[in-house]
Amino acid sequence: MGGEALFWIFIVIFSLLMVVGFLLVDRPHKSRGIQTHRAVRSDPKEPRGRHLPADPVDRTQTDNRL
Repeated sequence: MGGEALFWIFIVIFSLLMVVGFLLVDRPHKSRGIQTHRAVRSDPKEPRGRHLPADPVDRTQTDNRL
């Protein structure tokens, strides 16, 4: 075989291995009985999550130094 044929065979095999490796790594994790992290509780009525709303700002008391 010539060098060019070996090169293309290598490219095809390498590409197939990359696709198979990507599919194996890209699978979602299997769910286990023990959770390794705690989920943050969120209130569906509060769109900002678990934090309290910020205090309102009075625009007359600020100085414009920018």
